[in-house]
Amino acid sequence: MDWYCAVWNSDSVSSAVGAQVLYEMICQGDTSLVGDIDLIDEFYEELNSKKFNVEVNRGKGFVIIGCSFEDAEYLNDAIPQLAKAHGLSYFEPQNMTYIF
Repeated sequence: MDWYCAVWNSDSVSSAVGAQVLYEMICQGDTSLVGDIDLIDEFYEELNSKKFNVEVNRGKGFVIIGCSFEDAEYLNDAIPQLAKAHGLSYFEPQNMTYIF
């Protein structure tokens, strides 16, 4: 996978820099700042129903999504909309884009 983004449930982050720190924590297995709620399950189910060409890593309170660069532009538009519809935060680390 060449492009990644994350969707999570956390009230602890309010900036792109904070989101980068949280993203790195999640990648290292520390999920202490995210909360596992039903919204994550609902987001995950809808994401899978879309049949995007992605690799998904789901955990307690977060979903990390990876894809090839060819699909990144489309997904960088679609996934934030999906996250917003479910009341979740979106972070794209390549460009430090954080939507909460």
